[in-house]
Amino acid sequence: MALPDGFNDFEHLQDTIRKVYNREVRDSFSDLGGSNWTPNINSPRASLRQACTIKDNDNALTMLLRQNLFFLSLRKARDYQAPIIGMPKGSFDPIRKYRPQIFLYFKEDLADVEEDYGPVYGRISFRLMDKDSESITKSDLTVIANKLKTLFGKDNGYTWKKGKEYFSYTDKTKGYQLQILAFSKTEAKKIVERVLDIQGHTFQAKKFNKSENDAPAEAYPTIPPNQNILGKQTKEPRRRPVATVRFQYGLANVWGHPDLIPLYDRSFTYLNALVTEF
Repeated sequence: MALPDGFNDFEHLQDTIRKVYNREVRDSFSDLGGSNWTPNINSPRASLRQACTIKDNDNALTMLLRQNLFFLSLRKARDYQAPIIGMPKGSFDPIRKYRPQIFLYFKEDLADVEEDYGPVYGRISFRLMDKDSESITKSDLTVIANKLKTLFGKDNGYTWKKGKEYFSYTDKTKGYQLQILAFSKTEAKKIVERVLDIQGHTFQAKKFNKSENDAPAEAYPTIPPNQNILGKQTKEPRRRPVATVRFQYGLANVWGHPDLIPLYDRSFTYLNALVTEF
């Protein structure tokens, strides 16, 4: 269907941003009232809500200033990054000198995320046992990066259906101590074989195991119960949610190197990856 007569691209963009963004502002300041809130600056929070809310007559610069206030100054942008609890890489390195480690990161498509929940993430790692921090080269890492692009980058990114069943694949001599949550044994075996393919290793059934809980429905409910946190009813975090996660990027951790090294990235999170999407 053709665009309507008199269609204005900026007006359409502004209206779309206003509706989507103002909903987030309204939810963040819900203690002041919902959509029936009467604009005012009678309190510090009311003043902030008024300043953050995009108005129909705002120009592009004013819209950006309001969004910067909300997402940057008020730190709401943190909602888009899953919390990471750990230690800085530099603090971890001296614990022991280890072989180079490869990390693969996955994430649920935003269009598939269930309402009231954040996206499901996945991470798989293994070590390169034939290299150490002094012998590994940029060329070695580039070979791994190209493997990632071939095995995980095609067809809009390799997908892995996570689930409630727990599988492991252990072969420490070759650098594997994989822990996989999958929807089925077939799914788990498929992702393990794909990871082994990166180094040309062959799947060995005797090293593949499954662990089970005696009461999985209670231990890992599909819809978690509510709990009272700071006087507000909040759903408990999901444990082992079922979701399809898509490959995003691969990183290398080399002992002594100050930063993780981006190998291949199809999500454009790292613009300095050794192998690019195009």
